[in-house]
Amino acid sequence: MRISVAICDDLEEERLQMARLLKNYGRRKGVTWEIELLESGAAFLDLFRPGRWDIILMDIYMDGPDGMEVARRLRVQDSECALLFVTTSMEHGIASYELQASDYLVKPVAQRDLDAALDWCLQEKREYFRTISVRSEWDEIEILLRDILYIEIRRHTAFIHTAGRVVQTPRGMNALEEEIASESFLRCHRSFLVNQRHILRMEKRDFVMDNGDLVPIGSSDAAATRRKFMDWLFLRNWKNGGAAGMF
Repeated sequence: MRISVAICDDLEEERLQMARLLKNYGRRKGVTWEIELLESGAAFLDLFRPGRWDIILMDIYMDGPDGMEVARRLRVQDSECALLFVTTSMEHGIASYELQASDYLVKPVAQRDLDAALDWCLQEKREYFRTISVRSEWDEIEILLRDILYIEIRRHTAFIHTAGRVVQTPRGMNALEEEIASESFLRCHRSFLVNQRHILRMEKRDFVMDNGDLVPIGSSDAAATRRKFMDWLFLRNWKNGGAAGMF
C-alpha cells in the first residue's frame, strides 16, 4: 500500500522524528510512504490541493497561520484526508475534533501512539476501496462497498441498491453478509442489510436512506437493531470528531 503524507511542523528535528516513526511503522506493516516535509502553515497551503495527501500530521504552534487555522482552510476543500494533530499541549484537544481530526497526539510522540492512530487511518482507507464481486444477469460485477445503500432479498434473489442502479444476483443474504463483513453494514431485517453510512435518519419502523428509500426495521428485534445503529453512530461520530447532524 502506498500512502501520501504531509508533515507540517516549524521545527526540523520534529519533522524528521515524525518521518522516522512513520518509516518504522511502514517497515513493520508493509506500507510505503510518500512523505512531504513542510516547515510552516503557509508552505502547506501553497502546496495543498484536495486529494494531494491521504494523511496530514499537523503541528499547531507555528508562526503565520497556525495549525488550527490551516486545518480550518483545508477542511473547506477536503473532508476525506486523515488529519492528525501533533503538538505540545492539550489546549486545542476539543477544538481539533470539530475539524474531524482522526487523533490528537502530544509530543514527544511514542511509537505505539502513532501506530494506533495510523492503524485506524489505514483501516478506514482500506474500507473505502473494498469491493464485492457478484454475478448479475449478464456478467461479473465489482461493486464498491461504499456505493451500496442496502441489499434486499426477494424470492431467493439479492437486489443490491446503489445510488445509480440496482444489481440483481442469485446470492443469499448470509453469503453476502459474510463476504462484506463490515461494521458499517447492519442486518436490520431478515431480508435487508443496510449500509449505515447512507442512513439519513431513523424513524419508528424504518431507516430513511440518503436517496429517500425506506428500509424496514424488523419488528422481532427492533430495539436491538436501533441500539446497534446508535452505538455505531456514536463511535463513528467520536472518531470523526463531532456529531453527524442526523438527529
